[in-house]
Amino acid sequence: MPWRAEVIRADVFLRFVAALAVGAGGGALFRAIGAPLPWVLGSMAACAVASIAGAPVAASSATRRPMAAVIGVVLGSSFQPDLFGQARAWIVPLALLPLFLASAALVCVTYFRRVAKFDPATAYFAGMPGGIAEMVVMGAERGADERTVGLIHAARIFLVVFTLPFLIRLVAAPVAIPPGALAVVSGGMANWTLVGWASGCVVVGLVLGRALRLPAWHLVGPLAVSALVHATGIADFRIPGWALAAAQVGLGATLGCRFGGLTMRALVRTVLLAAGSTVILLTLTILWAVGIGAATGIDPVLLVLAYSPGGLAEMSMVALSLALEPAFVIVHHLTRVVLVLIGAPLVFRTPNPS
Repeated sequence: MPWRAEVIRADVFLRFVAALAVGAGGGALFRAIGAPLPWVLGSMAACAVASIAGAPVAASSATRRPMAAVIGVVLGSSFQPDLFGQARAWIVPLALLPLFLASAALVCVTYFRRVAKFDPATAYFAGMPGGIAEMVVMGAERGADERTVGLIHAARIFLVVFTLPFLIRLVAAPVAIPPGALAVVSGGMANWTLVGWASGCVVVGLVLGRALRLPAWHLVGPLAVSALVHATGIADFRIPGWALAAAQVGLGATLGCRFGGLTMRALVRTVLLAAGSTVILLTLTILWAVGIGAATGIDPVLLVLAYSPGGLAEMSMVALSLALEPAFVIVHHLTRVVLVLIGAPLVFRTPNPS
């Protein structure tokens, strides 16, 4: 039996290595054509095509964790000592976030009930703007179809991550976006002297994140420790650029490989339903962002990323690639996750919330 288990682990590892190779090729292609966030989007697109075609590629939540930890440390490095002075301007968008989430959830749940004809529990947890793992677990405990909930959320995040950078680049085209924007949080070989700090943040963050049962602990734990180190001025280290690119390839591969094993009919139906909810969510996001931006003077593009229905890591990386303020996006997405985790099970108390 132990030998059999070892064979399975080796097979999973080899499939993940294959996914990374495919993802790196896709990232290199997207970088060559000048696409935004090329290592994430290129890897995601290439691995999605490969997994749908039946290629031996795979990436589980376990294989995602090291990549997410590196990205968490990178995102935490955006919390500089002068950041707290800017945080007062975040009060209004943070205060309005629960209202936005309630409106988005109401419209999306109604969409999945009326258009997709999902049962109440499946429609509810498929329409919640929360993380995949949390919504699948909560939904399964309350009678939802966990596979459907997981696929809808995976497809929604895929579509948001893939389309939003291009839409923002189109809208923000008149603004000169530095091609090396990510350089502010990554460095070259000269920064190897501070790799000990980065490794320490990863190890301590993973231990604390799991012990405290933080949401997305493999990302949030290292992010929190790195943010504390940088915001207090204890250290100001930078992750080597190649390590950041590798982590982005792994992140994109994990997203792309989620569609393996689906029949074409199931894939098309899932993508179409997710596309409908994505259009709804992005429309609401843009409307709220424009309104809040007009009232507060905050950049609407930054607000779109902060309110968008994409993942925390993915939207924060988009902010970094556009030389925007990633800490603003991080704080809003963490707040969103906490609000949904607390509010979703409280509202759905019976088999039929309506």
